[in-house]
Amino acid sequence: MRWARIIDVNVNRLSESLKLIEDISRFSLNDRELLATARNIRNDFLKVKKTLPLTHLIGSRESQRDLGRGARFDIHLKKTSSDVIVANFTRAKESSRILEETLKSFNVPASMKMKKIRFKIYDIEQHILQSLHRKFNPRLYAIIDEKYIKPALLSEMVHVLEDNGTTMIQLRITTLTDRKFINYAATIRKTLHKPETKFIVNNRIDIALAAHADGVHLGLRDMPIKTARTIAGEQFIVGASAHNVHEALTAEAEGADYIGVGSVFKTTTKPDARVCGLRALKSICKKVTIPVVGIGGITNKNYRAVMKAGAAGIAVCSYLFEGAVKKNLRSLTSGKS
Repeated sequence: MRWARIIDVNVNRLSESLKLIEDISRFSLNDRELLATARNIRNDFLKVKKTLPLTHLIGSRESQRDLGRGARFDIHLKKTSSDVIVANFTRAKESSRILEETLKSFNVPASMKMKKIRFKIYDIEQHILQSLHRKFNPRLYAIIDEKYIKPALLSEMVHVLEDNGTTMIQLRITTLTDRKFINYAATIRKTLHKPETKFIVNNRIDIALAAHADGVHLGLRDMPIKTARTIAGEQFIVGASAHNVHEALTAEAEGADYIGVGSVFKTTTKPDARVCGLRALKSICKKVTIPVVGIGGITNKNYRAVMKAGAAGIAVCSYLFEGAVKKNLRSLTSGKS
């Protein structure tokens, strides 16, 4: 069989790629539905493998003389985990297409099955990449309010936040012009250098999309969550505010990715904000399945109580910016696991 070595290497490539896809679904995304889909694709491929002359394929290998054996062959730097995953899907799609074409010469039914597998890989790739983009860690959520912005120092401020453990950064503008809003958002987007640090824009989905932010946070008077999802797509992070269990459950049912609950304590950032307290925070954390972020009046003296109530993270604003940003960040992160 003249195609034996090509078929053999692509069977191996696809087997390896499908296993990684399954592991991503299971261990990285913890998504039961994606895991089931990945396993079904692998099972479909295993059925195809059983129809191939595997003994002959293995016997055709010439591993010692393979030009691809060199340590530096086909090595490209992958900057992020997303780069690795995209590269893996590329291998899977290429291998499935090669097998589809080469099998046409002697096993047409297997070739047709490979075509179906290839399209299933296209589908799961889209779902996994969307899920990865929406994957976030709200542990330390910094809110940059307009009253704390000094334009010349905004990039430096973002660097300090990101380099001291901040996992999400929200830009909140309420009175400035849209031109300033988009300029500040663009500066933050350009400054962030860690893909795991997510950039969220408060209220304005148009600004968020224009600045290529990772998501938007919506208050109770803002655009409906379902509308925002329709506009921005499934890969976009959509956060929502809530003050009680009913509002939180409603936001979750409408498709919010996380809930911001507050004000937990009285805050100088929003002096008129209604204080819901730790009891409401704890009740919400028990009822919803998506992450909950406590917000409002949180400092190094009370954040442990917020986390103990069940919050996945804390949102901090005035405490950071009304003192030395770096010093205050370190005091928040030094005692946390």
